[in-house]
Amino acid sequence: MSRSFSRRSLLLGGLGLTTAAMAGCAAPSERGIADIAVFAGSLPETTPTGVGVHAMVDYLNDSGADFEASAFFDTALGDASTMINGLQEGTIDVGISGSSYFSGLVPELQAFELPFIFEDLERARAVTGPGAARDHIVDLFESTRVVGLSIWENGMRQLTNNVRAIHTPEDLQGIRIRTLPSPIQQAAWSAMGGLPQSIDAAELYTALQQGTVQAQENPLAEIEFRAFYEVQDHLSMTSHVYTPFMMGVSRRTWDRITEEQRTVLQEAAEVGRSAQLEANDIAEEEARGVLEEHGVQIVDDPDREAFRKLGVTVWDQFTDSYGQQLLDIIESM
Repeated sequence: MSRSFSRRSLLLGGLGLTTAAMAGCAAPSERGIADIAVFAGSLPETTPTGVGVHAMVDYLNDSGADFEASAFFDTALGDASTMINGLQEGTIDVGISGSSYFSGLVPELQAFELPFIFEDLERARAVTGPGAARDHIVDLFESTRVVGLSIWENGMRQLTNNVRAIHTPEDLQGIRIRTLPSPIQQAAWSAMGGLPQSIDAAELYTALQQGTVQAQENPLAEIEFRAFYEVQDHLSMTSHVYTPFMMGVSRRTWDRITEEQRTVLQEAAEVGRSAQLEANDIAEEEARGVLEEHGVQIVDDPDREAFRKLGVTVWDQFTDSYGQQLLDIIESM
């Protein structure tokens, strides 16, 4: 099987990139038409996010609200960090990336790096979907040069390793695990028994292959897409962290479009979100099948409560700096 989402049930078909937005973003033309570039940072087009972005762009172009929207992927306009800067400067109209990239603008988004703040995927989607909790998260962007638009997802993160089946924190003891470059994540994995090391995603496969680290954690679709099944023997369905994708629009772009166009842009973001979540569900199911085909041993019922009791001990690292409000809102949903 190919590791591209294009071979999955929701095909991109003939949808392709255009270059119209490269000539200039956001500023309406004399006819009142707004050129909008929707940029997915370093994410490839052949992913669930690609499906969502195309659905969003199609909605904008078919809305009758004078949009000429184009989609860009896979660092076509720069990497994720460049995208965040572009949103602030107005050189990129709409961007989507992991919440950790946006946390430089809104530090409270680091709450999503905390382990076990969500019981399951359904609850995570309820919090990040339309409603009071998401409204609060979006409002956190108010003092920045980016307008919070929507929250999509990367998904629930699962644990893989090439040492042994992991059912409990005791099984994780002494295993070198790659983590994101986040003090909260590193503290959490230390608390749960692992030996965390920060390694760039681009170097992770080689690090696993060479034994620099023995374990990693990512959503299933990412694990399959990056062929980690070639260097990892065991998967534990820990669902320890839910990673959202934040979508923001440059405030310069927001200020240049009409009220009607703002409404349509918000609607389009939700259409894209729905398409992305549906595609993500398909990708997760098919990714699991690929892992099983390659002989990965799956632990479906690890002791999540035992992991949670250790993981929540690092929550105060977040609340001491940013307060309890966001966590209270999440827990109240």
